[in-house]
Amino acid sequence: MTKHQQYLTEQVFHFASELYAYGVREVVISPGSRSTPLALAFECHPHIKTWIHPDERSAGFFALGLIKGSERPVALLCTSGTASANYVPAVAESDISRLPLIVLTSDRPHELRGIGAPQAISQVNMFENYVRYQFDMPLADGTMTCIETNQYQLERASQYFNGPQQGPVHFNLPFREPLTPDLTRTNLLTTHTYTQPHYQKNIDATVIERTLRQPRGLIIVGDMQHQDISQILTFATVYDLPILADPLNGIRSTQHPNVIATYDLLLRAGLEIEADFIIRVGKPVISKKLNQWLKETTAEQILVQNSSNRDAFPKKPDYFFEMSANDFFRSLETIPSTYRKMWLKHWQEMEHQARMEIKGHQQQAIGEAAYVSQLLDKLNETDCLFVSNSMPIRDIDNLYFEHTSRIYANRGANGIDGVVSTALGMAVHRSVTLLIGDLALYHDMNGLLMSKLNDIHMNIVLLNNNGGGIFSYLPQKEQASDYFERLFGTPTGLDFEQVAVLYDLGYNKVNDRGAFQYTDLSKVSSHLIEIETDRDANFQAHQHLYRRLREVTNVTL
Repeated sequence: MTKHQQYLTEQVFHFASELYAYGVREVVISPGSRSTPLALAFECHPHIKTWIHPDERSAGFFALGLIKGSERPVALLCTSGTASANYVPAVAESDISRLPLIVLTSDRPHELRGIGAPQAISQVNMFENYVRYQFDMPLADGTMTCIETNQYQLERASQYFNGPQQGPVHFNLPFREPLTPDLTRTNLLTTHTYTQPHYQKNIDATVIERTLRQPRGLIIVGDMQHQDISQILTFATVYDLPILADPLNGIRSTQHPNVIATYDLLLRAGLEIEADFIIRVGKPVISKKLNQWLKETTAEQILVQNSSNRDAFPKKPDYFFEMSANDFFRSLETIPSTYRKMWLKHWQEMEHQARMEIKGHQQQAIGEAAYVSQLLDKLNETDCLFVSNSMPIRDIDNLYFEHTSRIYANRGANGIDGVVSTALGMAVHRSVTLLIGDLALYHDMNGLLMSKLNDIHMNIVLLNNNGGGIFSYLPQKEQASDYFERLFGTPTGLDFEQVAVLYDLGYNKVNDRGAFQYTDLSKVSSHLIEIETDRDANFQAHQHLYRRLREVTNVTL
């Protein structure tokens, strides 16, 4: 064994052990030469699971899915060169979604940078717009300084692996040839752990007591896919407050009587709300209409987020509290209760009427939303429904109100890239069904390879309207009708049965609600159910529902 090999072995085996100590149990690796030292270190570690994914862009989103499913930090490793650039969409998503993604980019040694050497691009600080922390690691040189630097830099980065600051970090790791560590030294791979800190802050409730004593209050809960927010229900019960709950937080599945789920459709149908104060919890909601109302209302707004990087959108709050939702609502227990029973009753009555109208409409509807309702009916409390952006997530926002499955989505950057891969990553740890449109599936078809290679089971329900259905709801549809189909509709005409064959998926196509009603979701294998729909018919079905709800909204709250 050469001195260099000895130093390299000590460095990478120690690095893998330190990541394990800080909670990493899974690493997604895209094959390459320069990443050999760390890839072998992770593969040899007795308690780290490695996933091999040849497509870096999909690999990044697969790692995000693993994080969502396990609620642990996950590492992502690639070789040098442009491979690392393919991580940008997933790193951006993890930044906005505050997911602890540990990005490890292998690099050429310093003497090969900037001189035209092959597969050498500028990788230092390449994700600086999105990561919480970044560092260019030293080359293995056999000194304690090298090992101590690894240890110290991971210690500094670990504050972003959980808690209010959590999010992506980036380590650039240069390796000099030869690249193979000594595989007989696996004794250097340790399994010690570090205790992660508990984050909590206290507030003085008297600061906002005057605001909270006003009669017409709302709690609006946005995306909180991985946080315990049970105290919201307790507080809302005591203080008679309606909860306008986004589907990405689990509150709707509780069937709590204060939960209002139909607000987006009600606002679209003309509902006018006059509130005195609003407690916004978590990230912004999906509903564009609700965000527009929040921007325009004069009601005082309180924002509660377990992060110092506040999401002021859609409007800067009057008060901001950096703490968990449960800690915040526990801190308000000393405030005297205010009589709001009639205010709450009006919301509950309107919610009941809206749900009845929606269910009546869905029984006769022929648009995509009808299939979404049927899909929700097929799922139970042990199932996770991962929903693609664009129209699918908006249909879920409108229709998920009497169901118990958990809803997940990539609502950080709200893109359609990587949806398949994120859902498959979740499916490693959970029972997952993916609801997706044809363009989003096409955009990440490469991600399906992980299902084929690793026997990951997931049902895929594909709403195929041959293009971008959401654009039919935008002004471009009427204002630029001559150019709409080419620039926005973008039909692809893809045969998705051939996609199922390529990736060893079960497949069937349904063309009507009756057929889908009697189509079971697979329990033992990955399966693609393609539902052919029509964009124009879907648009008209939504307009009909809005008209049915106008009578319900003929009131000002």
